[in-house]
This record gives sequence, C-alpha cells and structure tokens, in this order.
Amino acid sequence: MTNCIDRLDSLLRTLCSNRPKIPIPYTLGLIVALCAQTVSPALATPYPSWRFAWNYKTRDFQQDPQKSAQFLDDYLLHEARFFAQARHRESGLTFDGWNLDAESGQPSSARIFSAASKECLDLALCVKALYGDPLIGKVVSPDDPAKAPEIAADILGKKLRSYQAYQKNYPGFAGYVSWFHSGREMKPIGQWKQALPTLDMGEMAWSLLLVEKALRDTGREELSQGYRAYNDHLQQRVQEVLIEPKSGGVRGHVEISDPKSASATYSGAGITTGEHGVHEGQMIVSYVTLFGGLEPTARDRIWDDIQMERVEHRYGTTWKGYWGSPHEEWAHLFLPYHDIDGFKALFRIREKIRSQNAADRNYPGFAASAHHPLEDKYMSAAGVEGVGSQKLEYQNTYTPYGAFPMLLQFAGELEGNVGLAWLHNMLTGPKLQGPMGAGESGDNLGRGAAPVKTIDVSFTNLLALSGGLQKETAELLKERGKYDQFIARMTSEYNEAFSGAPLREPSDFAYPTGPAPAGSREYLFSPTTDHNRSPRPQSPNGS
Repeated sequence: MTNCIDRLDSLLRTLCSNRPKIPIPYTLGLIVALCAQTVSPALATPYPSWRFAWNYKTRDFQQDPQKSAQFLDDYLLHEARFFAQARHRESGLTFDGWNLDAESGQPSSARIFSAASKECLDLALCVKALYGDPLIGKVVSPDDPAKAPEIAADILGKKLRSYQAYQKNYPGFAGYVSWFHSGREMKPIGQWKQALPTLDMGEMAWSLLLVEKALRDTGREELSQGYRAYNDHLQQRVQEVLIEPKSGGVRGHVEISDPKSASATYSGAGITTGEHGVHEGQMIVSYVTLFGGLEPTARDRIWDDIQMERVEHRYGTTWKGYWGSPHEEWAHLFLPYHDIDGFKALFRIREKIRSQNAADRNYPGFAASAHHPLEDKYMSAAGVEGVGSQKLEYQNTYTPYGAFPMLLQFAGELEGNVGLAWLHNMLTGPKLQGPMGAGESGDNLGRGAAPVKTIDVSFTNLLALSGGLQKETAELLKERGKYDQFIARMTSEYNEAFSGAPLREPSDFAYPTGPAPAGSREYLFSPTTDHNRSPRPQSPNGS
C-alpha cells in the first residue's frame, strides 16, 4: 500500500505541474486504476496496442529519431484496418467513412455515401502504393508491404469499372463525379442528383491523371489506357460543362438539366473567383486552364479574377484564407507549388503561424472543418485566428488532420518533426485513438470525441506523411508540356500579392505546451479481442 501512496503522490505532482489541468473526475479514475494495478495485479488491465500514443512524449519528437520512427510505424499500422475497409469491396468506391460504436470504438456501420474529394485521396494513396512508397505500403498491405502495388492496382481496376458504369448510366454528368451513394454502383444522391460540386471534382481530376501515369510507369498499360480514355473524355467536355459562357469563369457548381441524357445542358452562374480560386478552387481552376483547351486570352481572363491577398499576421506574413482551416491547403498535397521559392516559404510560414497560434492559446491541437466532437453535426467555421475572411465558431475543438500541412512540411524527417509532435498530442485525447486508428475530432476540455472515422481526416495525414504528390505531378506536367505554364502562372500569382516586401517569418515552429486534456471516458476494450501491448503510463503526459 505504501508503494501505491508513493505512486499517487508522484502522479498528483505530475498532474499539478502540467498544462492544461486534467479534470478531477478523470484524475480520480486514473488514480483508482493505478491503485488497482499496484494492489492487485489481477485487476490491472493492459491497454490495447491501438492506444499507443501514451507510450510517447513531446520531447521524443524533439530529440529522439528512433522514438519518432517507432511512433510513425505505430500510426501507419493502426490506420491499415481503416484503409482496408474504406471502400465497397466489389465496386472499389470509397465510403465517407464509418460510424463507430460510442462505447467500444468498433465500426458499427459504413457511411455509404461519398464524393469526388474522397475518391481523390483514395486514388492518391493508390498512386503512392504503385510507386512502392514504403510508408503507404505499410498501410495498404501491412502483412507484406511488397504486395501493396498489386493491391492498389486491383482497387484501381474496380474503380475504373465503376466510373465507366457511372459514365454510361448518367451521361449527363459527362463523367464528372458528384456526391454519390457508394454501393455496387455509383448513384448521385440528395441535392446533387442533378448538380456537380466543381471544387471536389477538381481534386479528383488531378488524381485521375496521376493514376493514369503511375499505371503506365509501372507496366500496367491496359489499365492505364482505360484511365486515359476516361481522362480524355473529361477534358473534351471541360468547356461545355465547367465554363460559364457569359463571364468565361470556372463554375463553382454545375446544374445539369437531365443526368440521364447525353444531350443534357449545363448552367450555374456562380464562378470560382477571389479567395476560392486561391485555396480550395485552385485545383479545378488549374486543371481547366491547363487541360481544358482554352485559348491564352480565355485562360488569362479566368486568372485575372483570382488573386491572393497578403495578410500581416501577428506571427508572420501569410495569405488570406476562408476560415484558415487546414483543408484549404489541400492543393499543396498535389500541385508543385514548392518548386517556387516564394510559395515554399509561404507554406512554411503558414504552418509556423498555426503552431505558434495554438501554443500561445494553450490549444491541444489544431481546429479544422470536421465533425463536431460533442454534437451530431459538421463544423465548418474552424481554423486559425487572424487568417481567414470568415468568423470562426469552433476554436474549442481539434482534429488530427489539422496537422496534415505540418506533416507535409516535415515529411521524411524524424528528428525535430513538429508535425508528428502535434499529431501525437491530439491522439492522447480521450477516444482520439480506437480500434480503427486515429479519431475524428476532440474537444479542447477533453469532454468527448466524434464517434465517426472518415477518409478526409485519415487519408490526408497519410498522404502528407509520404510527402504528397507534388513531385509526381511535376513530372506529369513536364511530360505533357504544361510545367512551365504552371510555374509561370503561379509565379505571377505570388508576385501580385507578395513581391512588394519581404515575408516576415517566425523564428521557429512551436511545440505543444501540454497534453490534450482528458475529461471523459476512453473506449472500452476486451483483453481477449484487442491486441494489448503495455499498461498506460503513470500520466498521459505529452510534455
């Protein structure tokens, strides 16, 4: 019993010295658990392997490359189950994700709808697997990473057949993908039965081009030709479907007169301009202006309405976003912006601002558009204070995918990887790890987590950890004679907003100031069904 008291004293000292404070109910629960472990080994229950974040501390990522590598391996291993269950087995079409049992964290039902943005990420991971990426190989084929390329090719074959059937069944969509029911075949759903969100399709269009090239580069010529035909059809229909004739701009959404008719007509007055053309819309705008067969004057007219806006933030120089949510930097996973020194610096500074802002406010992680951790709703208005044009409402939340731009910045680095440190800190929160891997979102006070797991929150991190697809896209553009055009255009866009004065840059990235608070219960688990590795340490201290 003396040993137990000593452990309690040590624990209380640790709790009192760390920020943010751990709420009393949780503290008492932890104390009881530690007493049980000391007094009666029979009552002590080791934690499952998927709760591995408790085995690491922030300082591990500052100074211990070996521990960083172990954490990365743990993270990839425990995302593999979700990757395997992220799509329909026959059609290869993505699910939005899975609903989770609120008590156990086990998958309870597939979220059988999806969109082009989710297909984009799934296709992208398959591209990385085809090229033999060692990190993605561990996710796609954890038992034998050498088999990852074949698994990816099989998924891509199923997808192509589903895309072709969709093109045949809904000729009015011209192959462009809307929100859809994800089953044995793709069926447009809800308000999107006769409409197309072009921002999402812009993301998927680039992945389709990269899939075609990766299949060809790896000797899968027949499948590559199938994707080539699909891509050619999309590009042939760009001007008819995506261009608003009066303004000459790229439509923000498209209304389709008859999805079942090959003679459908298209409308939609809203165009992608201003800040939307800078962040989320830049992938569709770049796709249209590079591959849409437009005359130079038509391309210039589109870009004339799109301009980055310089922001002098408290911590440094950045560009104006919408909310400043990390998903607004999606294009940096794909397009070779960082071949331009100015864009490379802007991206780095943006992530320094994100880390400094979170650390100074004692946030346990990064806010971003995601499912709400405590309510059954989606929260869009989340991001970085002082960056976006819109009011923020959900800064009391965090989500693991909020780290993806920082993970991209530090991809391939093990010592001093601030992205891994912030990812780890968020994963220490209650129910932010479960049998399906990393959680969806958490509350800054530790009051709960969203009982879902989605592709958006999961695959962005995986793609970022592997370095994204900027290099592969650069090679694609060079092959097609479009690289110089892209670089010239992006250099011009950068110079419009930033050439007038040097960029202000914070001295360094900031690490988390303390562990994610834990004020609610963890997932229940069974020692006989969950793989256990080690007991929880005396404190879930992330510092």
